[in-house]
Amino acid sequence: MENGPVFLVGDIHGCFNELQVLLKEAGYSFRSHRLILLGDLINKGPDSFKVLSWVREKQVETLIGNHELKFIYAIEKELPLSGPLRDLKEQMGSDINNWVSWMKSWPVYMEENNFLAVHGGVVPGEHPRLSKKEQLVNIRYWDGEGRNMRDASFPAWHDLYTGSKLVVYAHWAGQGLKVKTNSIGLDTGCVYGGNLTGLWLPERRVVQVPSLFRCFEPDEPKK
Repeated sequence: MENGPVFLVGDIHGCFNELQVLLKEAGYSFRSHRLILLGDLINKGPDSFKVLSWVREKQVETLIGNHELKFIYAIEKELPLSGPLRDLKEQMGSDINNWVSWMKSWPVYMEENNFLAVHGGVVPGEHPRLSKKEQLVNIRYWDGEGRNMRDASFPAWHDLYTGSKLVVYAHWAGQGLKVKTNSIGLDTGCVYGGNLTGLWLPERRVVQVPSLFRCFEPDEPKK
């Protein structure tokens, strides 16, 4: 299915029901199509463990996001967790090491002939294989060095990206759906009461479904 239709989905954040509605609305079929999730499957929303269980059962292609990295780091360093991540740890129970090992196996980016998928974005002028994992999952703005990738006084990374290959990313709910010639951002803040958004490639068709309920306050204003 390498050259067939691909459906990519932005930040899910535990919104399992919305994910199922989105796939139905999009007409997605496991037999006929390829599915790629762009990371941040967990945290904030109500059903992180349910999302992970479904993804593992269905063997869905998944990128790692900053919230997965945060969870993995806390588990490995035996740091305290709160809220949905604490609940997720408890739900994993005695099998938690296997869950964490599986999550650590998720790639940071996927590069195909006609697109590149990544959670946060790419460092302008640099192939992602040369970039730090933390940059690829966290980047929003680019200061030339990656010192503060949330500093809005600098340009958005996609405004500096001049590559011809389409970059499909998530991570930036405050920005919302962002469609440009060579980049498309799909995080539309489902967990904040917005939409869950997917993208069909190669036709570049966007599919959205509304959040069933707002369960978390956004940490940044809408752009």
